Amino acid sequence: MDVAKAVASSPHSLSKEDLIRSFKKSRQYILSAVSQALQLGLIEIQNGLYTSSANYRDLIKRCDRSQLYLPFREALQSYPPFLLYADFITKGYSSMDSATMTRGIFKISSSEEIVEKSFRNWGIYAQLISKDTSGALFIPEAEMGLPAKYVENLLKALRAELQAKIFVIETMSQQAFAYLAERGIDITDLTDALINYEKDPKVSAYKACRTFEHFLFKLGEDVGANVSACNGIIEYADAIRGENAILKNQLHLCHGIGGLRNMADHDPDKETGEPWIFTPQGAIVSSLLVPTMVRNVYLYWKEKKQEF
Repeated sequence: MDVAKAVASSPHSLSKEDLIRSFKKSRQYILSAVSQALQLGLIEIQNGLYTSSANYRDLIKRCDRSQLYLPFREALQSYPPFLLYADFITKGYSSMDSATMTRGIFKISSSEEIVEKSFRNWGIYAQLISKDTSGALFIPEAEMGLPAKYVENLLKALRAELQAKIFVIETMSQQAFAYLAERGIDITDLTDALINYEKDPKVSAYKACRTFEHFLFKLGEDVGANVSACNGIIEYADAIRGENAILKNQLHLCHGIGGLRNMADHDPDKETGEPWIFTPQGAIVSSLLVPTMVRNVYLYWKEKKQEF
């Protein structure tokens, strides 16, 4: 995290040589740290120079050295391979087995040993993973009673986010989650919907349905449907059905989510001229239906499973 701290603290972008000169570490060590920071999205490359990611810059600058695990943890919880590794850990798999399965699913070229060591060390540094008395890894509760209020609040938020992400992965299946990650579909909107369904029901329903819309568009491309000529969930689903990639009952359910998407985003209603009001109950149903349907549609496409 020292590399990310240096980049965030600099008033200008830094070159590779700038970073090597900034630390009394070997060139290989610094280049490895740069590679990891890029991998996790803590820093970015612009015109051949390194700059801090806008998502983490302010937090990295505010943190003292002992608190740098916080932005690292936030970035790690948005890194799909680590999320799948953590999900396997919560199911009782060993660190090596979890890393090996994740390596295969995400087609990671590094060796099993390197992947396992990286994920394990990252998780321990981020305080996402702990060891029990037998040496087995587990996902602990976040620490309480930290002196800085914003640190305590951030840890609470990160704990809720991790729990929600693992729940979403379990609901949609590891296979479907890996597909979404490969196709560049983030599950953050889905986890936000689950966390905030009581606070902001309509926005939560909209975010959940928007994720399903992205999923159907990418799936449509993969099955050969002309989704570029379509607009919205209902038309995407019709095009996918035209390629015989989903069943009629799945089409009906997709249309239902399309209706939810329109109710949450397109005000007022064309028939009444009035907006739709979303209750927390309606928002949570929407937020749970989407990952369930992602699983349903994906498993039928890949394995011809009719599972809901």
